[in-house]
Amino acid sequence: MNIAYRAAYSLFFFALAGTATASGCSSESANGAPSDEAISETDSGAEKQLDCSKNDDCPSKVCDLHTKTCKAPACDDGVKNADETDLDCGGATCAKCDVQKTCADSTDCASGVCAEGSGGKRCQAPTCSDGIKDGDETDVDCGGGTCGKCSETKGCTVRDDCSTDVCKSGVCVVPVCNDGETNGSETDVDCGGPDCPRCASTKACTTADDCASGVCTDNVCKAPTCTDSMKNGNETDTDCGGPDCPRCAPGLSCATGSDCTSSACNYKKKCVVGKSCTQHYGGDTCGLGGEGGQGAAEWQDCCVRQPVTPSSGPTSGSQIMLDKYQVTAGRMREFLESINYDVRAFVKQARAQGKIPLIPDQTGDNKNKRLLEADWDMYLPVSFDGSTANEEISDTDQDGASEKGIYSAIFNHLGGRIFKNNQQPKTGCYVGAGTHTFRFPDNRQDGSEPDQDQTVYDTKSMQCVDYLVAQAFCIWDGGRLQLGAEWLAAWGNGTNASPWLPQGETRKPRRIGDDTYFGCRFPATSDANYPDYCTSTIDVASGHTIEFANYQYSYEWPTLGDNYDYIVFISAPGRLRGRGPNGHADIIGNNYGMTSDVVIGSKNSNNSTVETTTYDTTPFTVTHGWNAGGSWEVHNYSKAALSRRTMLLNKYGKLGFRCAYP
Repeated sequence: MNIAYRAAYSLFFFALAGTATASGCSSESANGAPSDEAISETDSGAEKQLDCSKNDDCPSKVCDLHTKTCKAPACDDGVKNADETDLDCGGATCAKCDVQKTCADSTDCASGVCAEGSGGKRCQAPTCSDGIKDGDETDVDCGGGTCGKCSETKGCTVRDDCSTDVCKSGVCVVPVCNDGETNGSETDVDCGGPDCPRCASTKACTTADDCASGVCTDNVCKAPTCTDSMKNGNETDTDCGGPDCPRCAPGLSCATGSDCTSSACNYKKKCVVGKSCTQHYGGDTCGLGGEGGQGAAEWQDCCVRQPVTPSSGPTSGSQIMLDKYQVTAGRMREFLESINYDVRAFVKQARAQGKIPLIPDQTGDNKNKRLLEADWDMYLPVSFDGSTANEEISDTDQDGASEKGIYSAIFNHLGGRIFKNNQQPKTGCYVGAGTHTFRFPDNRQDGSEPDQDQTVYDTKSMQCVDYLVAQAFCIWDGGRLQLGAEWLAAWGNGTNASPWLPQGETRKPRRIGDDTYFGCRFPATSDANYPDYCTSTIDVASGHTIEFANYQYSYEWPTLGDNYDYIVFISAPGRLRGRGPNGHADIIGNNYGMTSDVVIGSKNSNNSTVETTTYDTTPFTVTHGWNAGGSWEVHNYSKAALSRRTMLLNKYGKLGFRCAYP
């Protein structure tokens, strides 16, 4: 038990037990019981354990609900305790913290950089101007593959690290190569060899390292080209990037988005699949491992796409690239921040550029209609807080409250505001026995203050967003919302009774139920290692598993906090092991998925479509479908293309999405 925990433990004990009298008798607790009944000694007698009934009873904020005793702080308990500076990281004992986690000083950070940020001191990504030797730098803010070259006397590994072009014994040195002769180890006049700068094109060489281009052919240095299998010239990676060569594929180095085929260069200066995945949290935090996952960090680019070939629907027989993972809140944040939250202006520009696709099913009233019609533009947000300008619509919400510009604020499209005609009278899009994964700024909430910081929210599957904003996101990212038939193709050939499973697996996803305090959920426990007291809810012998689908409260990370922020029950995409035949994650559960199965001139009635003959210009009678994947809450799944339809401004705390790229 470390010092910080002992101190907190002692304070907490005395607060419960009262002050002992001089005779050694203890005072009574609030319920009249002797206060020494609140503790019990461990087998060794060296430490005492507090009794508890909930996490808040413990200095560590971790109560073992089976033994009803407080647990000592640990670096994997999903709680910020002991001397940790953020959740399970920082301090003297736990691992160093990742970027954007809270820190006290640089020793708390994996990057070695702790600086003032949003809400206080946070770990920052290495930069070439932070005054610290970090990342792949060979000296402070220079050298390595990212920063500028180091000057004389600075540390180096190879000559590329040095502005002098000479690295000797790990230090950049000034070459003495100015006598106008080819001598010593030089391969040409005052160049080449280990002690002089590399030679320009047409100069003599013996190895590639003698040449500035890195290309020595027939003992002559050759000019850089985009096909010489060397990273040279203005390239950012081998034969790609820069102003002269083709763009680089995902995973290769870049300086800006223009170096990448995807136009997306991320925070690590690597090309990524989609421009919504250039940040860390929600950008490359999908997959099995890492926080809230299994084992060591095995994070993957959240924009990875896998092929599907639908056997039905408007794209039947065509290969479609479909997001492997459900869209994260971090990806949505990247979109909104890049357009300054003005979705309306983006959609108008995209329409003018011909980038808004037609509705895939081009029949009846859908003929020649687009996935975002101009008639719906005034229902799109223009900023975070919106506008009350004369052109904005005055309208009422579900409760009948009238507001000018009700649709112009992204705050209303992503949070607890319930637009009129919403199918669910309670959306669950508020903090407190609900949540929305797009975290609003501190002191700007539409419910209780969130229990977690933004880094946790950004990793989670995005929900509580309406069709209009979700579709705008997919178009910005180069695609459109998936179709129900494309989701079915990602599921594969499994039947309703035997859904998609890993190769050779026969167990089925297991529901847990909504007892939010029992604590028998993945990843806190697993099929292979769960306490006896969980057997009533996790009956592995019955042929079920809690590890394949986030389905009906089978997942919880971090631990549910005091404000009942249900963000913990929504997983980061890909944390559970179930996968479709092409690798698509979370086909079942986590969140339902909205689709581009749009019907113009129809309205919803008991989840069925009632056709009308008149096209209505508002989004309240146009509907879009949901896939039948079920959710993390109480909803079952079925193998059907669509489970229901809702109007385009409908929001729900269990409805997310993924994009398709025809």
